[in-house]
Amino acid sequence: MTSSATTLPSIARDEFNDFFAALNGGYAPFSWQEEVLDHICEHGVWPERINAPTGSGKSSVVDIHLFANALAAVGAAPRVPRRLCVTVGRRALVDSQADRAREEILDRMEKALADGSGEPDILRRVAEALQSFQTRNDEQRSAPFEVGHIRGELSNRNLPVTDISACAIIAATPDMYGSRALFRGYGSTKAARPRETALLAMDTVMVLDEAHMNRQLLHTTQRIAELQKREVNLGVPTLQVVETTATPSTEDSGSTTLGVDIEALDSPNDKELHKRVYSHKELALRPIDKWDGKPGNRAVVDAAVGAIKKFLAHREVGKGSEVAHTVGCIVNHVRTAISIKEELAKDLAKDEVQLLVGRMRPYDLENLQEDHPDLFTTEGDKSVKVVVATQTLEVGIDVDFADLVTELAPASSLAQRFGRVNRLGHRTDSKVVVIEPASGDLVKKDAPPYKAVDLSNAYGWLEALNGAENPSVNPAAMVKNPPVQSSPERLLYQRPEWPDLLEFSRTDENPYDDPDLDLWLHDSLDAETAMGGVIVRDNLPSNTSAAMEILKTSYFAPSDEETFPANMKILQEILDYQDEHGVKPRKFLYRQGEISLWQDADHGDESNHLLAPGDVLILDTGSIPFTNQGIAVTQRELPSKKDELEAVPFPEEIKLYVYEKCADREKDFGEYLGLSPEEVAELLDTQSTDGKKKMIVSELTTEAEDGQEVIAWYAKVTDDKESVEGSDIAQELVLAGPVLLDDHQNDVAERTRQLAENLGLAPEFSEALELAAKYHDEGKRDLRFQQMLGADPDADALAKSGHRSVAEAYRARSRSALPRGWRHEQLSALMVAASPEKVGAHRDLVLRIIGCSHGHGRFSFAHDAGFLLEEGYQPEGTDYEALKEQATRLFNVGYWDNLMEQTSRTYGPYATAYLEAVERAADAQISREGH
Repeated sequence: MTSSATTLPSIARDEFNDFFAALNGGYAPFSWQEEVLDHICEHGVWPERINAPTGSGKSSVVDIHLFANALAAVGAAPRVPRRLCVTVGRRALVDSQADRAREEILDRMEKALADGSGEPDILRRVAEALQSFQTRNDEQRSAPFEVGHIRGELSNRNLPVTDISACAIIAATPDMYGSRALFRGYGSTKAARPRETALLAMDTVMVLDEAHMNRQLLHTTQRIAELQKREVNLGVPTLQVVETTATPSTEDSGSTTLGVDIEALDSPNDKELHKRVYSHKELALRPIDKWDGKPGNRAVVDAAVGAIKKFLAHREVGKGSEVAHTVGCIVNHVRTAISIKEELAKDLAKDEVQLLVGRMRPYDLENLQEDHPDLFTTEGDKSVKVVVATQTLEVGIDVDFADLVTELAPASSLAQRFGRVNRLGHRTDSKVVVIEPASGDLVKKDAPPYKAVDLSNAYGWLEALNGAENPSVNPAAMVKNPPVQSSPERLLYQRPEWPDLLEFSRTDENPYDDPDLDLWLHDSLDAETAMGGVIVRDNLPSNTSAAMEILKTSYFAPSDEETFPANMKILQEILDYQDEHGVKPRKFLYRQGEISLWQDADHGDESNHLLAPGDVLILDTGSIPFTNQGIAVTQRELPSKKDELEAVPFPEEIKLYVYEKCADREKDFGEYLGLSPEEVAELLDTQSTDGKKKMIVSELTTEAEDGQEVIAWYAKVTDDKESVEGSDIAQELVLAGPVLLDDHQNDVAERTRQLAENLGLAPEFSEALELAAKYHDEGKRDLRFQQMLGADPDADALAKSGHRSVAEAYRARSRSALPRGWRHEQLSALMVAASPEKVGAHRDLVLRIIGCSHGHGRFSFAHDAGFLLEEGYQPEGTDYEALKEQATRLFNVGYWDNLMEQTSRTYGPYATAYLEAVERAADAQISREGH
């Protein structure tokens, strides 16, 4: 933690030019970017809108956010939101933004903190200023800011919930952000939901890129920001929402709008922007008779391939140039993109044509980026002649194609696609070919995902552009002849109201039917917009119990990297698939952090309504075909020759040995024949001379070739970095020595006070938080809990046992006298409620924070007084009868439910979630430090 006595560096507003140039190849910021920073520094809030044409640098909101926070840290600007969440409906762009924040900005700043790094001094000073927000006692200096990344199918652990005071950049897709803003994070565990909501909806500015494509999410988040103003003022900023687009989705004249004025680009800093705005982009229309807007239309495929080949022939002249001349092709459907790639691959080498769609497995995308690191930058890759893509390339990625081929799409989408060609304005011969119907009369029916009216309007808009003296689709032309707004997908957009938010915030309960968030998140209620995922594994034994055992071991749990994004239709087809014998291959379901066999999870009822956004199916490699060119597709889109899919390999430090999959059983399993799992575990432990090596042994056996029993599988892990942060077991485990309960609670209380001070929380709430932290683990005094920790009954109570592996901690819990599902924080709240002298004026708020200190108890606990307090197991020094009477009042009569309801109404659902998150962050930090 940075000491309050530490002298912070001096940073002035006029140094933004130097900071920006240091991160952007020496280029100074454009005028509009400076105006946004000035607005933030003057008012302490972001503008509601940023209107800027494609190529004008909207991604610079990250640079602006970091510098504004650095100014706030040194007292040169007002307090502004610590977190920036950039939200956009393109997975590739989400990845790109997270990569830039982590690899281009954060890495540079961390280098700048090292002596003799050679980095500009302004980067060092900004990094030191941002570090001052950190409230941790790590031995090594912490990163200047945190990076979060939530996209797609698994709720990964890339959200900085433990570093709630830190400056942060978070990249997210609309569903991942919106579901969390409504307390229902897709893919999140119930216990994680409230703290993720607090992280993304408080002390945060959410920038919704190309907001016209996500109008419902814009309405929802704007309404959340409005309702937060009714909550108590905690002293920290509430949610701020910024829509960034070249085509604003609302006409609210009362909103603050900043952006690019193409008629006022006279500043020296805007010389480069002027070049981009007035770049050469010649428009050419390619009408075809058989256009129908359907996926894989042969006429569209042939026209696209023909236009691409003409561009390639033209670009052969500049073959020796140092500049990449990649031709881009953006179409409306995955099937069309796959067909075009297959045709081009007949004449081009494998690496010369690349496919990029949103439904790519991150592992495959990472391999593509490793092989062609400059492909998706403005520098380009000379070895790649063609990139075939879907809408994933429409928004934000800084590709700079020499020429572009696209098919008819809504005008706003076309405007985005046009921005991917001659992006920097350096070329003088770039062309754009739009494949369209031969007549506007052919656009009569909807062509999902687009409506006929939008395609017809786009057709007319293109004709108008083409009628100009010099047909162009550069940004200036887009401003002078704006693209026609797409028609609303809904006649009425839904606004969440106060009762909705109160209901959503009941995160720990099991409702009869989960709310359908489509109403608040999606523009279209008809289209199949919800996403899940598919994973293939090649190392799962045929014994389903053993396979489940592997999947539930944290080292082998599903990861985002190996997940194929897939919509609900594809997932349902996988569930319905039968092999040639009419047998449905087994499938495992990963949902909200839990894994189950699909048939067991849903009792054989595999109807579509049981699938939910964020669900991931895990398959054995080759058991069910579902990909074409490595992309998840419907069964009718499968290739004639089945894809040969490879499972994503485990990291080198993790080795999994499965008996029936083992190539050399004598070598890897020979000495374990006839031994029980316990005997194998002991043997492996004695063989491990390296303290960093961990052995994991199956508790199941299988029949070996000679008829003897042998363990089904085992694993060797070179470096024991198993993550248990945020899990229940983390509250019992520390890898150093035992931790006394009083010491732990005092440390958490002190860290909570520091966090509250750092965040600028109002004094009354800081006091309530500190009190809650001081008693948040009182329930651990229960004798059964102490016995589980191996505590000396005559010594002081422990908070954590110490010197235990994760497996040992789990075994100790399973063998203890504690009933399954027992919650120590429920007992903590009870013990404090029974001692009113411990809490002040905000008694109910303090009790709430204690009871919800691990995400449970919102709005009720599953167990009553009799379950919580078993006679003979009351905490030491307590009056059992009095305690049981208080427990009956709280958890049997319903006072706890009333307490939760009243605190949510009094303080607000987001304010209470934020206060809980601050205490949880302090607890996690102290636990992570071994105290």
